[in-house]
Amino acid sequence: MFDIAICDDSELDRILLRDRISKFIVGKDVRLHEYAAGKDLLNDIGTIRFSMIILDIQMEEMDGSEAAERIRDLDDNVILIFYTGTTDPSPKSFLVQPYRYIKKSMTDREQNLYWEQCFKRMFELQAAVTLFAKSDQKKLFLKPEDIVYIEKRNKTTQAYLTEYAMKKFDCLPETEIRIPQHLEELYELLKPYGFGHPHDSYIINFKYLMFCTNTELKLEGYDQLIFKITRTKRVEFNKMKLLFMTNNCLYGGKGMQ
Repeated sequence: MFDIAICDDSELDRILLRDRISKFIVGKDVRLHEYAAGKDLLNDIGTIRFSMIILDIQMEEMDGSEAAERIRDLDDNVILIFYTGTTDPSPKSFLVQPYRYIKKSMTDREQNLYWEQCFKRMFELQAAVTLFAKSDQKKLFLKPEDIVYIEKRNKTTQAYLTEYAMKKFDCLPETEIRIPQHLEELYELLKPYGFGHPHDSYIINFKYLMFCTNTELKLEGYDQLIFKITRTKRVEFNKMKLLFMTNNCLYGGKGMQ
């Protein structure tokens, strides 16, 4: 089941968008939820696990940018799409990690291309690999988006999770979360889901990349740490980083800078 939220204070725009995206969900188990205000959408996030949220930016009371910030406090993984009339992306809008930024004034061909990409991404995430892990006496089943990075520990590995995932699994930051697989094996499994291998000792999720030079990087939630990019891994790592940026472009078909 996929739950999709459309939040726009224009009823006409909600109807037009619903008709536009209907072609991409034929034969899928999808429920559409419509909201005229961000506060109404936020009230439902506690009871509905949305796969995708589509937000207009220019709305009365609470605009889409503010709503997106509050949504990210509640759900770190939902696919966010900004769908707006005239507003261009602001630096602030990138902080909530929107998957696409689509303007209502785009041609039908352009919009259909970007919506097709959005729904392809949503269906891929649903089918994403699940990793078995152990934490104390608990068994965990991790999705790629739950993981910020994985570190080699002797013959096994240790996963470091997002703040949202730690709350979901009721884990503390110091909790050891072990995955009984070799790092190289995990990298091959997770590479299609946006992971890079900058060092023999760890792999990282590009989704949570905060800062990156040719030799080091920092990750969201673990910004007190500096991760090194070794010379032998640099070419492959930069290739995968570019691929991730291209596949997760936000606006006008151009990758993030």
